[in-house]
Amino acid sequence: MNRSILLAIGVAAALLSVWAGTRVDTQAQQIQPISETGPRVIVGDNGSRLEQVRLAGIIREVTAYNVGIREQTSENPCIGASGKDLCRLVDEGRRICAANFVALGTVLKIERFGECVVLDRMHRRFGHRVDIAMRQDEIDQAAEFGLQRRIVQVKN
Repeated sequence: MNRSILLAIGVAAALLSVWAGTRVDTQAQQIQPISETGPRVIVGDNGSRLEQVRLAGIIREVTAYNVGIREQTSENPCIGASGKDLCRLVDEGRRICAANFVALGTVLKIERFGECVVLDRMHRRFGHRVDIAMRQDEIDQAAEFGLQRRIVQVKN
């Protein structure tokens, strides 16, 4: 009987360590800070000098979706969580995105894409992602964009 208990505890410990190891690696990749500007010196009120590293962003999953398409959005496919007409804004050439980890109206800078304004939300299971809004006629481009990992910086 003691052998069975010890064996069960050993198996449970092994499984827990394997699970914890993969979780740590996954989290480290998702929140790895990237320094864009390097160290900078700040002079305090008393003349002291501090060296501060500015963090440029975090590696996040980035996807794309088509505003105006009910299957990809909601019952009101052109109206985002902000209440604004995203179809009109995207047609005007404005860069709009959806994200849950910042306030509506926040500007994000996405590596190899540029800046976009967060005016929409995603399902809560995608709290770590950014979803770039594309026009209704860009379904192929959104599908081709797929799921990418890019540096995302919060601008304001």
